[in-house]
Amino acid sequence: MSKVPLPGVLKRPLVAAWNEAHRLGWLLRDYGTALARRRIERCSVCGERRLMLYRRRVVPPRLALLWGLSERRARALARKESCDCAGCGAKLRARRLADVLLDLYPVAGRRVDDLRTWARSDEAAALRIAEINRVDGIHHALANLARFHSSEYVANVRPGTYVAGVRHESLAGLTYEDDRFDLVLTSETLEHVPDLAVALGEIRRVLVPGGLHVFTVPVSPDVPRTFPRARQARDGGIQALATPIRHPGGDVGYYVFTELGLDFPEVLERAGFQTEVRFGPVSDDDLAQVYVCRKPG
Repeated sequence: MSKVPLPGVLKRPLVAAWNEAHRLGWLLRDYGTALARRRIERCSVCGERRLMLYRRRVVPPRLALLWGLSERRARALARKESCDCAGCGAKLRARRLADVLLDLYPVAGRRVDDLRTWARSDEAAALRIAEINRVDGIHHALANLARFHSSEYVANVRPGTYVAGVRHESLAGLTYEDDRFDLVLTSETLEHVPDLAVALGEIRRVLVPGGLHVFTVPVSPDVPRTFPRARQARDGGIQALATPIRHPGGDVGYYVFTELGLDFPEVLERAGFQTEVRFGPVSDDDLAQVYVCRKPG
């Protein structure tokens, strides 16, 4: 007997219901696992003591295969890209960014416990901050600051223009003027810019002397030297120089143009920054380092 296809009017809601049930099933599993393993911490972004939801599935098999990730390293990457705060949704890498900001910018001489409280301080309000591509958790904590400037990369849109109310900027050529910001924030962005040297130069240009670039990137502990995986061709296409990788799916997502290795701090120093690595060194068990680059002056 042949199958009778469902009418479109029934198929769409049934598929939506199936997907939602699947999502809720994963969520219940995440909460149950976090409770069973007592993954409860105080979040440095929202300040609440919450469950931290680890999700191994954020590193799909195809990405692990193309990137040559061992299961041990795939779990470490999954911790970096999950361990979400059940309250505000901040991933481990966002919470570590928040920890570093709280260390770097005390309030009235003391370290504040969480970023939301910090954002209500006069010290935070005085800072000129650029967020280049939204950092979940961090963005919402800082969004109400008067001198907070957030932007996203939108392909085929002129930098400096707004798309659906969101400013578009590209690290291949920022439209901000020189010496504009005290602090630039990025997270898992630099590896996707076609020319890493240009991106670092642009960040340095828009920072005031003494300003900081605080960020995360994926650094491979078995790659001694940083190398290009792809380059932008003159016709706008992408030419692969090594195994093509996209984030987050392996074959799906944003192209990785630069594979960052253990020499990455030296790359940053050559770009004119005084560099410090927090939560280091990078290892097979911990890939969630935070880099602090200071523009001399």
